[in-house]
Amino acid sequence: MSQNSAGRALEYRSYVESDYVMEASEMRTALIVLLFAIPNSFAQIAKVDTAGSAAKPWDVPFASKGNSIALTVSNDSHVEAAEVTATLMDMPEWLEFESTSLTLKDIPPGESKDAEFCFGVSRKAPVGQACRIIAEIASPTGQRWRKEIVVQVLPPREYKLYDNFPNPFNPSTKLAFELPKTTHVRLSIYDMIGREVRSLADCSYPAGYTEIVWDGRNGSGAEVASGVYFCRIATEQWGSVKKMMRLK
Repeated sequence: MSQNSAGRALEYRSYVESDYVMEASEMRTALIVLLFAIPNSFAQIAKVDTAGSAAKPWDVPFASKGNSIALTVSNDSHVEAAEVTATLMDMPEWLEFESTSLTLKDIPPGESKDAEFCFGVSRKAPVGQACRIIAEIASPTGQRWRKEIVVQVLPPREYKLYDNFPNPFNPSTKLAFELPKTTHVRLSIYDMIGREVRSLADCSYPAGYTEIVWDGRNGSGAEVASGVYFCRIATEQWGSVKKMMRLK
């Protein structure tokens, strides 16, 4: 990728939390998206013209932590640049940033500095849905320049049924599961002797995280008695069972 001398570099990298060790090349993605440069006068800041070009979504691992977006501001002038601010805006709430605004106190002539924003991804993030983040660089003179960054969340790597919460419960409890792809799911409640008490789901769900609440009632609408129950999830490729306790 060619780099305009009056461009601005943005590096994006993400780290996946998983049950196995990944190679460094799998864990980090680096790319040059945009470069803001401070010219000699510092009265004008040039940027790469990306008008008319489609914004490519960058993949973010599902339910991951330790991700970062680094905005690198380059000072091409002959004087020190001070108090340059970098801000991220319009983020969806499921991107959990530690901070959304940073100030670069001083950038020596001919040098660059990074404003690095660390973030995590909520399990409730929609999978495969492109969303935008606006990166803004502001000079001490009040000038502002923006660039759109588009990200999308990758699906989970495997199927998972979580323990219900709360447990023990009264009168209701939350059941949650993850799917790596759109899948037909059957989710049912059984008693101690294996009788089906309630069918909670028998339909297709999208990839990602889903929550379903059981209100502690059977298929006829009556509250179930105190005791041990089992939540069973089944798809064509996978199944799992969790034990629950109902108290009154």
